[in-house]
Amino acid sequence: MERAEGTNRTLMQVLTYAGALPFLAGASCHITGYGDVNAANLTCYWAFTILMFMAGTLWGIQVVAPQKVSPNLLIASNVVVLGTCAALWFVPFNEAALLFAIGFGVLLWLDRRAMEAGATDTAYGTMRARVSAIVIACLVLIAVVPMGTIG
Repeated sequence: MERAEGTNRTLMQVLTYAGALPFLAGASCHITGYGDVNAANLTCYWAFTILMFMAGTLWGIQVVAPQKVSPNLLIASNVVVLGTCAALWFVPFNEAALLFAIGFGVLLWLDRRAMEAGATDTAYGTMRARVSAIVIACLVLIAVVPMGTIG
């Protein structure tokens, strides 16, 4: 049983860090103008996909440990997803990237609340903080640095 738990944790970490790779690629392509691709668009769509996963994780925590966390996890994660969905529709992608960065910050804050309540462990919280820092930095870079600045 311990081996399965270790394998699952390793897989979770690998998938989580791998999910940050498109953000790094998007930010790199954006600042270099590589491939004449509007990396901000693609990165925002990826950000929305990952935000939905992260909101789903908060829902899972709420389902598994309802006595430890507030139902506000459900409401707040929905607000983040709906707000960023609206950003995709109504805001230029460079500006939307900043809204996505804020969304990831809010989800990280909610994850922290769950960790402090004992619904998740410290190792998960540490991993989430590291990956969120990478993702937020990439999104802020896309939001504030003009495309092709380095290229």
